[in-house]
Amino acid sequence: MEPILRQFKTQLETWPEWQTAQKIVLAVSGGVDSMVLMRLMLELCHLQEYKDRHLVIAHFNHCLRSKEIHDFERDMVIKSAKEMNLTYFVSKWENPSESNIEANARYARYRFLADVVDATQADCLMTAHHLDDAVETVFMRLIRGASIRGLMGMPSHYQRLLETSKGKHVSVSILRPLIGFRKEQLYDYAHKNNLAYNEDDSNHQPNHLRNRIRNDYLPLFESENPQFFQNLVSMQKQLQLAYQALYSMYIRKEPLLVGVIKEGVWVLDVKAWCDLEAEIRRTFLTIFFEERFLPEVGQYDKDIIQGIEDQMLNAVNPNHTLNLSKGWIARREYDFIYIESQLMRPIVKDKKVELNQLDKWYSLDNGLWIGLFNANYVNNQMRQSVDQYVTLDLSSLDHPIHFSVRHRQAGDVMELASKEGLYHKKVSRIMIDEKVPPALREQMWLVVNDQEAVIWLIGQQISATYQPKNPQNVTHYLLLQKMY
Repeated sequence: MEPILRQFKTQLETWPEWQTAQKIVLAVSGGVDSMVLMRLMLELCHLQEYKDRHLVIAHFNHCLRSKEIHDFERDMVIKSAKEMNLTYFVSKWENPSESNIEANARYARYRFLADVVDATQADCLMTAHHLDDAVETVFMRLIRGASIRGLMGMPSHYQRLLETSKGKHVSVSILRPLIGFRKEQLYDYAHKNNLAYNEDDSNHQPNHLRNRIRNDYLPLFESENPQFFQNLVSMQKQLQLAYQALYSMYIRKEPLLVGVIKEGVWVLDVKAWCDLEAEIRRTFLTIFFEERFLPEVGQYDKDIIQGIEDQMLNAVNPNHTLNLSKGWIARREYDFIYIESQLMRPIVKDKKVELNQLDKWYSLDNGLWIGLFNANYVNNQMRQSVDQYVTLDLSSLDHPIHFSVRHRQAGDVMELASKEGLYHKKVSRIMIDEKVPPALREQMWLVVNDQEAVIWLIGQQISATYQPKNPQNVTHYLLLQKMY
């Protein structure tokens, strides 16, 4: 067995994801890296212990160079796949973008790879990233700015959720078995084994930052110290250990700090965050944005972390909004900060639900149901099973009962009781006193009678109107139930 194959095999066998892999998609561009990966994997799968593994080739054309080059690479990959009797998929970037090309090209490529993974029911995706790629990526992030997580470089093996072109999400193990090899080693292997590959001339053009790093900056550092690459890898491993320790600390605290209202909407408990030491608070905020916010949004300005912390510590104005990125905002409302997309914020409709019949459920929204029921219809089991209920004494009414449910309107007031007697209070003032977030005030439901008097501010306050003086006087119930 060749030394490079032995090293390749040993590396893979240390990863648990490889032990369970059965169907493996290889991302093959036609460059020396991916052609070496394809050949090594074929040799590995010829060994008796791995004959049960199935390989699939996936080739993606970014359409950023000449048609002749792309056709040559495609035909070469297809020819190699056929010679090796491997299943293959080929696609291209139909509408290449003119801005943020590198990021958009990567997104388009991974969407195609997700399609292949989904179509073949593969459980593993391999890419040909090598040690030079990993070091170049770290330097790019150093130049452009990055968090600790970003400076850890490319993970060698991990689980990832990919999105297909149809919006379906597939979970797959990502493996980079060449991550420990220098590019020179891959060239040597290709030449010794007479592997066909295409050398991309654009890799030598200085118009891209990665090319300048690869061809100008890194050789200069390596000339100063031949161990530079190894030293950088060692530093990355130390960063990975440090980050993992901090991440573990955060995970233990996260349930006290962060809640999820629904997919893509988080709520931060201001008091819990402010109780943390300043250094821990800043570190945990960074981890939250890297691990929770970044996968949802794609990128963000690192300065917003300071903005969120200032928002938390602001005791003068407990209600204000901070713009984050791509239409995302952070809303501070009293003791909580809501992080959400403005596009996801619900639109309150001018909806009014008439409770025309007794003993019948009426739908409000989001699975919420309400009904007005005769007391003799409601047993103890019903009272215990609903989320909320209000007892009413409607025996004094000299006309048919007519209640309805609507959202707040200007001028709404409630009749409330105190030790001194009855008094009236604006619904808007009740919401402020109860610290109802401003964004939720227009969404709250009110039960009103035919005179538009507010009987129940659902979830907050019950009017003194129609309140029974004792249990024997209960004639009706308002029942509220969340039904999924």
